[in-house]
Amino acid sequence: MGGNIGSFHSSLARAGHKTLISRASVRAPRAGAIKLRSQLNDSPSTQATAQLSEEMMLLLALQQQNKAAVPTGTKVVVFGALDRLGQLLVRHMAKDGRYTPVIQTMKDYEQKVLYRTDGVEEIFPPEAEVYFEEIPANVSAAVLSVEKPTDPETMKNVLALGIPFKRFILLSKIGVDERENDWKLKLNPFLQLDKWAALEQTLKECAEIYNFDYTILRVGNLKGGPFYDTNKDFEQALNDRIFDAEEARGISLKLKDQSSADSGRDVVAQCLVQCLTRADTANKVLSLVSCKTFREDGVGCSENNFLQLPPAMKNRERKVFTPSRQEWNEAFKKALE
Repeated sequence: MGGNIGSFHSSLARAGHKTLISRASVRAPRAGAIKLRSQLNDSPSTQATAQLSEEMMLLLALQQQNKAAVPTGTKVVVFGALDRLGQLLVRHMAKDGRYTPVIQTMKDYEQKVLYRTDGVEEIFPPEAEVYFEEIPANVSAAVLSVEKPTDPETMKNVLALGIPFKRFILLSKIGVDERENDWKLKLNPFLQLDKWAALEQTLKECAEIYNFDYTILRVGNLKGGPFYDTNKDFEQALNDRIFDAEEARGISLKLKDQSSADSGRDVVAQCLVQCLTRADTANKVLSLVSCKTFREDGVGCSENNFLQLPPAMKNRERKVFTPSRQEWNEAFKKALE
């Protein structure tokens, strides 16, 4: 995991070789600044009103420009692509076909990958674009899918590079809202909820400064994924296979927090892609867990092996269920209505 977080740090260092134009110059005026400017204006009140109206129109135009789905056919950079979730996110994004996944990593990344996808040789599918020197300037969005919390300052510095993100999606952890009311959650060293909360707050602040939309997806304990053959922990590998095949037959998607449970890596990867496609997920905090049985507040998962991955070693056929597009639409409708 440390190498994967390091890849996010290296994205900052390498991207810094060619500084991009800052977006601070196109920042929308704050409501407080507009009011103050109107109060201090020495010109007649009609001119102040005209100026206020002009600035309000600019603010509304910028707000309208935001809160939109990420345009299809554009590039999306995946931070944390060497993690198990990150690899799955790249594959699901490529298979979905609406976006081109972009990875910025080290030239020797193949030697640093701890887990490899069962049944295939390549780490990333051919549709993905891999860059070694810098983050390309023509990406439209980004997803930070690192499975452990990274340093907020690192994310802040990446967002300050001036890359014109329309949306930035952050993977986070269920329990951020409840940690102050539950000391067991707050003090649990494995959850690191204070660190996740700091990341969320940093993203919201940067989104306001640089005029892009954000989406935060909180999940439970990540389980599953096609990494049976390279998982050195046999018991964990077996449990992940059982989870995919038997435990994750539905999902529950909600606004803000929900009761913590396990979250399948495949459904999390798909949900991150779905968030890119939807205008109604802009500036929202969502949570996602997997369900073994049908729940009234959830939806079922009807598609098996969406990625169409071949069997693992010893012909262990992959079985993992994820929602169809129609089921995803139903899940988001239930969560956001």
